[in-house]
Amino acid sequence: MGNLWYHCGHYERAHEVWSALWHNLKEQLGESNPKTLTQMNNVIRAYMGLGKYKDAIQLAEPLVEISKQVLGEQDLNTLARMQNLASGYFRVGEHIKALQIQEPVVELFKQVLGESNVNSLDGMQNLSTMYSEMGRYSEALQIEEQLVVISRLVMGEQNPGTFSKVFNLACTYSSMGQHTKSLELLEPLVDMSKQVLGEQHPDTLTRIHNLALQYSNSMGRENEALQIVRPLLELSKQVLGDQHPSTLLVMHSLANMYYDVAQCNQAHEILVSLVNMSKQVFGEHHPVTLSRIYNLACTISRLGRCNEAPDILLPLVEMSKQILGEYHPDALARMHALAFLYSSIERYNEALKIQEPLVTNYKHVLGEQHPNTLAAMHNLANSYFRVKDFNRALLIFEPLVTISKEVLGEQHSDTFFRMHNLALTYCHIKKYDEALQLSVPLVDKSKEILGEKHPDTLIMMECLAIEYSQVGRNTEALQTMKSLVEMSKQVLGAEHPMSLARLHNLRVFGDQHPDTLTRTQLLTAVQSAFIP
Repeated sequence: MGNLWYHCGHYERAHEVWSALWHNLKEQLGESNPKTLTQMNNVIRAYMGLGKYKDAIQLAEPLVEISKQVLGEQDLNTLARMQNLASGYFRVGEHIKALQIQEPVVELFKQVLGESNVNSLDGMQNLSTMYSEMGRYSEALQIEEQLVVISRLVMGEQNPGTFSKVFNLACTYSSMGQHTKSLELLEPLVDMSKQVLGEQHPDTLTRIHNLALQYSNSMGRENEALQIVRPLLELSKQVLGDQHPSTLLVMHSLANMYYDVAQCNQAHEILVSLVNMSKQVFGEHHPVTLSRIYNLACTISRLGRCNEAPDILLPLVEMSKQILGEYHPDALARMHALAFLYSSIERYNEALKIQEPLVTNYKHVLGEQHPNTLAAMHNLANSYFRVKDFNRALLIFEPLVTISKEVLGEQHSDTFFRMHNLALTYCHIKKYDEALQLSVPLVDKSKEILGEKHPDTLIMMECLAIEYSQVGRNTEALQTMKSLVEMSKQVLGAEHPMSLARLHNLRVFGDQHPDTLTRTQLLTAVQSAFIP
């Protein structure tokens, strides 16, 4: 009965069943009996499902020690319980402790069962997931590419186990910004999953969901993503039920997609309902519920109700610190969001008070090259920029661009925007030649990757035109502005405020001397539009 509740996502009920059974077996058979240990492990699984990771760890630590004594260190049950303990540590942000368990567990699985055994493959997969979430993508990729090869040889290309390994490899490619490679795996995987498992199988639904996320998050194909997710939500409700965790996850993604395409009222409507359901299903303090409250705060801010959002985010940050711990990645992410919100409502000093220690904490917890650390550095540099402390901004932006190229690659969207913001900073300290060295190739890359008519490409062209003007290359400035005005009319419409502003700027470039005050004012306006 406990397993049934657990697989339906009713973790509280599963916990009630397993906890009662565990206590009965302790009294009847003793604490060290293998059957008692199995039920103790089930209680840990329920705690993990409920997001009560600290409670899970408190049980998992003694369980591992008893299992080693009773069953032996190389027993499969002992290894599985060590792996669960590693997962618990990872969930509370104790990544080093998690790796110190998971890495030797993988080696023990290989020694005892062989590299091609399903348990060994799953252990390797868990290890690669940890590496990936820590931003150690090259190590994750090395394991996952190997896993796909072994799985295809051992289980066959159309085995569900192989599907899961291909899926995880696709997710890692996506995290590294290699979106084309990710799609090359995901699209045929969804088709195979439909054929082998059926269109309504939970794993198929998960893969369709992730394909939609890939379209939305990285490919600029938001409308295609919405066309997939809307019917997927209805299907998930039919197959799994309205309150199943996977259904709620699809609802969450749909809200995020509406947010991304600026349909914030629809996003808000879904998120209000989703937060209430998450409180019912998981509880008010569950990490999943907290993440949805966080997204609701972001949506309220996007609706222009920025002064309301801190009333949600401030208590959320405190709750996250209490429940997850001050240095947990999710707690850090919410502090980051609160600082970003303060910055967006021009409370820059309050933002800086959070951001300066936050960057230090991110480096300590996740490492200097983790994508979240890089994002925190980026926003700190932006806050310095906003308070006109351009030299401090530059001290962060220069190494940030270098690290971003190394970790994410030169064509990753985050690297792109950091290069652009570095160019803007050079402009403000009158290093126009350095700005142009970045901006000229950046515009070309933006046209190639995002498309010639993408809004971000247009903003980069506008900045380039201004930089040309500042160094006296007026012919190139004028040519760039002319192209920009035409594309702006096509993309936004001739009457759009940005199109009208660019038309005005073109007249300024054409009619007035390049060294007028207007150029500086235009540059500031463009920067304000771009830097978050």
